[in-house]
Amino acid sequence: DPVHLGALFLLNLEICYMTPPLGLNLFLASRRFDVPLPALYRAVAPFWILLVAALMAVTYCPGLSLWLPKMIGVRP
Repeated sequence: DPVHLGALFLLNLEICYMTPPLGLNLFLASRRFDVPLPALYRAVAPFWILLVAALMAVTYCPGLSLWLPKMIGVRP
């Protein structure tokens, strides 16, 4: 399903943007807020773990990403 694929794609992208040491969002936040990168790594770790858990849940239970489109009648 294209909606499911899009949800997986976006979750994977956000995980990559938050993954040290090459996470683009971390570099931008460090520069913008004048916070050292190691402090951001520690602050982002719980959210990264949460995103990985959400990715696993959506990957293995596609109904989690498809219930809203089905409810509003976009998907059959």
